[in-house]
Amino acid sequence: MLLKYLQNVQQGKPVNYQKMLALLPPAFYQRRTELFKVKASGAGKWQVSIADATLFDALLQSAAAPADRVTASLQGDSHRVQTSHCYLLVYHAGCAGPRPDLVLAAGSTEGTGQAQLSLGFTPKPTLLLIENEENFFRYPQVLTLCRQMLAEPFALEHCDVALAAGSRIGSALLSPLLAGYQQIFCAFDFDSAGLEVFDHLHKRYGDKVRFVVPPDLTPWLSGFRAEAKSAAQLQRAVELADQHQLYGLAQALLTTKRFLEQEVLLAGCSGI
Repeated sequence: MLLKYLQNVQQGKPVNYQKMLALLPPAFYQRRTELFKVKASGAGKWQVSIADATLFDALLQSAAAPADRVTASLQGDSHRVQTSHCYLLVYHAGCAGPRPDLVLAAGSTEGTGQAQLSLGFTPKPTLLLIENEENFFRYPQVLTLCRQMLAEPFALEHCDVALAAGSRIGSALLSPLLAGYQQIFCAFDFDSAGLEVFDHLHKRYGDKVRFVVPPDLTPWLSGFRAEAKSAAQLQRAVELADQHQLYGLAQALLTTKRFLEQEVLLAGCSGI
């Protein structure tokens, strides 16, 4: 937002000077009289010109590329920059009781340095990502479902289980962890959002990322109960399923015109 104001100043367009000042980082706010010359040009509008070109260029550079989330928040939009820390909840063979372990990732969010991982376990070759909390904390049932759907021996002896928490799993800070796995399985909702996250991970880590869905969805068709919010949302899901050669899923989406939320699978596995 600050960048847009500054670009308008560059182009000689009137701006709301008070709102622009509110977005300035403190160091630049203190030097505002050195930065700008101002005169009123109408109700709530001010004609602002640049008083110190060198100082203005420094402010412009800061607004275009904030160094961290705190700086970005001072500029009016913290979401322009990733957080400097990210966490992941993981069940693994060494977990005692129902409590998962915590993986903490910290480091550079601009890709200029390697993120540091704090692990309390040695990762197995395979990672199963579960999209939502309900299924994650009932992971033994999900492992059973995965064995049914893919006919592979999912078990904690050779597979770690992590809570994807939607798009959180796409954090660049978690890349060193995910890149180390030989296989990554995605137990996500059968909808456009789940397929979008899967598509993002597949683009980043390649064919080792697989979507947990059986070739034939006939036993699970009654689980497709969630209505798409729009025709475009449904179409997007079908397109992504086709793109990743998940043809059975694409057909199920077209047949039912509904999505399947992972929680429904907890009601009784196949043959819901």
